[in-house]
Amino acid sequence: MVARPGVPPAAPLDSPGRLPFNRRSDPRRRDAVHVNTQPSHRPIPADLVEHVLARLGERSIVLVGMPGAGKSTIGRRLASLLKLPFVDADHEIERAAAMTIPEIFEKFGEAEFREGEKRVIARLLEAGRHVIATGGGAFMAEETRAAVRERAVSVWLKADVETLIGRVRRKSNRPLLAGADPEGVLRRLLQVREPVYATADLTVQSRDVAHDDVVAALLATLARPTAGVASGDDPADPGPSSRGDRPMSTVLARDADAVADPPADGQGRETVTVGLGARAYDILIGRGLDAGAEIAARFPGARASIVTDATVADRHLAAFTDSLAAAGLEPHAIIVPPGEGSKSFRGLETVVDGLLEARRERGDLVVALGGGVIGDLAGFAAGIVRRGMRMVQVPTTVLAQVDSSVGGKTGINARQGKNLVGVFHQPSLVLADLDLLATLPERHRRAGYAEIAKYGLIDDAGFFAWLEDHGADVVALGDGLAHAVATSCRAKARVVAADEHETTGARALLNLGHTFGHALEAGTGYGERLVHGEAVALGMAQAFRFSAARGLCPAEDAVRVERHLRSVGLPTRLSDVPGELPDDEALLSLMAQDKKVVRGKLVFVLATGIGGAFLARDVPVEAVLAFLAQERSGQGRSGQERSMPELSEPEPASKEPSP
Repeated sequence: MVARPGVPPAAPLDSPGRLPFNRRSDPRRRDAVHVNTQPSHRPIPADLVEHVLARLGERSIVLVGMPGAGKSTIGRRLASLLKLPFVDADHEIERAAAMTIPEIFEKFGEAEFREGEKRVIARLLEAGRHVIATGGGAFMAEETRAAVRERAVSVWLKADVETLIGRVRRKSNRPLLAGADPEGVLRRLLQVREPVYATADLTVQSRDVAHDDVVAALLATLARPTAGVASGDDPADPGPSSRGDRPMSTVLARDADAVADPPADGQGRETVTVGLGARAYDILIGRGLDAGAEIAARFPGARASIVTDATVADRHLAAFTDSLAAAGLEPHAIIVPPGEGSKSFRGLETVVDGLLEARRERGDLVVALGGGVIGDLAGFAAGIVRRGMRMVQVPTTVLAQVDSSVGGKTGINARQGKNLVGVFHQPSLVLADLDLLATLPERHRRAGYAEIAKYGLIDDAGFFAWLEDHGADVVALGDGLAHAVATSCRAKARVVAADEHETTGARALLNLGHTFGHALEAGTGYGERLVHGEAVALGMAQAFRFSAARGLCPAEDAVRVERHLRSVGLPTRLSDVPGELPDDEALLSLMAQDKKVVRGKLVFVLATGIGGAFLARDVPVEAVLAFLAQERSGQGRSGQERSMPELSEPEPASKEPSP
């Protein structure tokens, strides 16, 4: 390439009006942006691509690394998969200067080139979402690293020195390697640059394998919530090891409008706020909470109608009523039978009639004292009586404290499926008294634990790792319980604040394990054969195995999930459920009734790894049926099973009995 007429070759690179490094290029121009139209030859699931794009938001992907790492080739293929424009920063510099890189080095020197390089990359980062390949030395500039940190996700394509040498020998456009000892120069550059490259957000090995394999590894790494280093021999399996200045949970962080206040009241209590603007409410977590005093302080002058079931009433209603009466709340109780059967039109009628007969007004309170069934039923009644009454949740099960009491989902079951009739109606207060869990049967403590584990599996790998060490203590209601409940509530509060009505897909991630699980619940008649938390545990294990079968998730992560759930006594296989189950077609039909079906298309929450859940839309029916057939045949067992407690052990006839 020769210099353009009228551009003095000896002009310094930053001279205005001379070499045009300061000219802003239009990224839509075909001479400025190189868009690869050749499709990848390695099949990549469309839902994985969609997940990566959603996590990126408006950020670009910036590839860094040594000359010969394959940044341009890999970048073009990645951009093609993601349907994003691709920019080679070196080509953009050459286009702007009307010179080749070696010519710029020869005429102006490396220092002038680096200054121009910084300005070009800064402009590219401001030009919208791209895949950008940078020159080998670009990332060494702190100014460039800061700009990349603000607007992009950086990925180090890491290649060993032998691979780099083999590649750069085939090209003559590397000015720093043009001397008599390119191998020695390369080794010295690598020694200096590697520590800086290692601060990139992600690292993927660039090996002498098919380019599409490296692209697949890069895409899988981008999909994971924690920084990954491709440390194995297979480039398609970048390990979960952490590298870089910040984890992907920071790089691609979701907006969070929930805060946790430290237990500064000296009573060991913690408050989590669900940030919904004028409708924000607190979740108070602690032991021995004075419900009457807490409620009366927030709702002076209100009267309270307590909705509970017979099991909870026998154990707690008298003391609870006394607490509310002492606070002047004029309590009135509505008692329904325990179990999932009360979450029905008949159960709803009982509660609505009770509220109207007691002449409760819109400014009064409906107080749900019980587990998830009572919370859903009472919340639905509160949402429709007088066109909306205020609601207080006092959950008495693990499952309800960490999940169903928070977020405003209320409803009842229909013949066609679970939770198909209901409304979003947020509570005004949640009181999670850990002492109320003391008489909860062990089976239902385990079942509730499944919802705690779910939060780690969705997007908090660190929390899941903590649970692997402390899960048994949490199930036993030990010292770790408060931390587990508070962490779970914070996670739920963040999601609810960001996506209250499940319009963006963020809240739908909370349904991890529920598409499989709800079908199994329905197939077993919503009875004691398989209670809700057990169904969720089994469904989560299936979701991870299904993800692994589809090439989305490392097989070892699926094994790890199964191992942990079984370690606390939860089911993970169809064979763990006593009695006959519906056949595969029948289970698929039950899944089709799920609320997560969109325009007749099956929607699953799948995962790219522990902490990497994402929404997979339009999952092929054939893939689901093939997976169910494999599950039923018992193939792919991890070999990590331990003996399971009988799921049908005698307990009160309730899906989720409260203490």
